[in-house]
Amino acid sequence: MPGLSIRMLSIGVGLSHAATVRLVDRLAAEGLVERREHFTDGRTRSLYLTAAGKVASDEVLSSRDEVIAEGLSILSPDELRVLCDIAERVLRHRLENLEHSYRICRLCCYEGCTNCPIDAELHERGVDRENSGEA
Repeated sequence: MPGLSIRMLSIGVGLSHAATVRLVDRLAAEGLVERREHFTDGRTRSLYLTAAGKVASDEVLSSRDEVIAEGLSILSPDELRVLCDIAERVLRHRLENLEHSYRICRLCCYEGCTNCPIDAELHERGVDRENSGEA
């Protein structure tokens, strides 16, 4: 997610803050990510993929998508609809709070997830992930 803070990335990947800072330092040194000033909090830095980082990310996500597609290829369209309905219910039920949403959504395909059940659940709870200032 563009503009994510190190704190939210730390939650998403399940690392300590210090370990996440070291990870971001390595990614930045490799030219994959850059830090920018946060839009509301000058003390916080927001993380953005560079062009090279976007290419690397796209490659990883494409490989992931191929594995998922292969695994789901045995299901009929009706079975896929049932699976999607069940997955949505499980995801919405498992959501604890805004911070937890970053952990749940860490492997999502943001372009393909146009009807995100996590965003819908947060919205029903009165939380706007896009404008929370937590990113």
